[in-house]
Amino acid sequence: MVQIIVAFVSYIIALLSIAYLFSKKSKNSSEFILGGRSTNYWVTAVALQASDMSHWLFLGVPGIIYTAGLFKIWEFIGLVLFMFLNWHFIAPKLRRATEKFHAITLFSYFEKRFNDTSGIIRITAAIISLVFFTFYISSGLVALGRVFQLAFGLEYHLGILVSLVTILIYTLFGGFLGVAWCDFFQGMFAVSMMALVSIIAYTTVGGFEPAIHAADAKSLDLCLFPSSKSLWTIPALLLGWGPGYFGQPQLLAFFMGIRDPKNIKYAKYIGLMWQIIILTAAVVVGLLGLAYFQNISGEMVFVALTKTLFTPLVAGFVLCAILAATLTTLDSQILASGSVLAEDLYKKLFKKEASSKKVLWISRMGALLISLIALLMSINNSSTIYELVNYAWSGMGSAFGPLVIMSLYSKKGNKYGALAGILVGAITSAVWPYIDTTILPLLPGFILSFITIYAVSHLTGGMQKTAIVNNQ
Repeated sequence: MVQIIVAFVSYIIALLSIAYLFSKKSKNSSEFILGGRSTNYWVTAVALQASDMSHWLFLGVPGIIYTAGLFKIWEFIGLVLFMFLNWHFIAPKLRRATEKFHAITLFSYFEKRFNDTSGIIRITAAIISLVFFTFYISSGLVALGRVFQLAFGLEYHLGILVSLVTILIYTLFGGFLGVAWCDFFQGMFAVSMMALVSIIAYTTVGGFEPAIHAADAKSLDLCLFPSSKSLWTIPALLLGWGPGYFGQPQLLAFFMGIRDPKNIKYAKYIGLMWQIIILTAAVVVGLLGLAYFQNISGEMVFVALTKTLFTPLVAGFVLCAILAATLTTLDSQILASGSVLAEDLYKKLFKKEASSKKVLWISRMGALLISLIALLMSINNSSTIYELVNYAWSGMGSAFGPLVIMSLYSKKGNKYGALAGILVGAITSAVWPYIDTTILPLLPGFILSFITIYAVSHLTGGMQKTAIVNNQ
């Protein structure tokens, strides 16, 4: 246990050192929120992809393969597909559009794109996002507490506190650049560790044949098209999470912060390669876990394999990959929530002429406030991580995703349709979990938001004066 703790402490020190290097580059709100649009395409690609994934990658993916077979791969294929669509169709246009409108947050872009002088779109979107961000951050903290219990054998509340303090230090002082570079480092570390465990496990057990025999013994179906599943289940898995990528402010910020929009095409291939490699390795870990363990908790597969295959010190560093995946998700959400509170609410509602340094200070205090609220929500350890993540992901994906697409590819929307679409998407996703159905909330919320934007825009005057940005 001592060796595992040494590995963990060394990892935390490395993160704080990276943040310190970039702390002096966040001197104003623009640099803090978007890094002055100065990140290179390697950092943008890996940091964005790492921020998308979380503990789910190390605990959930191997776990679902270990317990349910390979059919769930369709969900992962859907994630890769929609991330490709996001990189290819959204990233270049959003980067140019936000620069054209001098917008450093997604919601200030909405306001300027639809010529909303009242500010109601920006304020409404900001409030909705803060609600969902709080749930999102809370889910991450719950996960961190459980990760500490599973991987490091430490107490739940201590794990949350240590992790949150670490994140706040490098996020509040390092700003966007600190977060981006920390996430780049953690993303490269995470993919290396997942690949390492899958390769060593494969070599040690002697291939996939023992895993196949173990699956047969457990009557576990490893077929991609099992006869017990309806063909309609495959589209449901493909569409259940992927469309949410279009509306996540914390991920879209990486598109907005890249230095040269012409390099997005390179970032796209790097990011997708990272995602494919780490998801494939995670599936392999779950599959090979069948050959090693007859009956363990699904979420323990990666942890148990690591402790079986490596010495305690090496295992400690490998297990830090779970921490890395979780921290990269949380830091971008905390940064985004502080940016929204300062730039989209404080500056808009209370002091339009606030100095850049004042907005910077409010951003840091706002991120701290949202984090503390999320901390209170996570203390009792009774929330279901999947439900919290699904609630926040679906809420923001439905509220903002259709509007992002429409704002970049259509001239037919106006501010009334934009506002209505945000509200309908958010409300649908918020109430849908209370309906007795197996359909995930993202899909109905996304579709209804799209329909609402066009219908309300048509009924209230149609075409908007501002032009869409050409993807040159």
